[in-house]
Amino acid sequence: MDKMLIMDCNEAIDYIRKNVKIYDNLELSYHQDFTPGEVIHIEEYDCDDDRKSCRVIIQIQGEDVGQTVEVDLESIKDDLIEIKHLPAGEEYPNTIVIEKCDIDL
Repeated sequence: MDKMLIMDCNEAIDYIRKNVKIYDNLELSYHQDFTPGEVIHIEEYDCDDDRKSCRVIIQIQGEDVGQTVEVDLESIKDDLIEIKHLPAGEEYPNTIVIEKCDIDL
């Protein structure tokens, strides 16, 4: 059965850092974009301005072979709406609904 979680955007990015692995399926809904596909790389690093970055490279599901997209989750976190994570070998996804994001002004 699908598991639904409600988180703010920072908690959702922490969830991805800790739980998403290569070959998992990930669907990101943000702004007016929808990115479904298989995770082929996850990269984390510290930025010069004391921020952490979390980037995922996703092999897009669809007819075009070899189409990939790199998404910097920190740069889109204010626009995240929903994340579906299906771990490799699992039958049901975890759905994360983003309820809010504290925006630094």
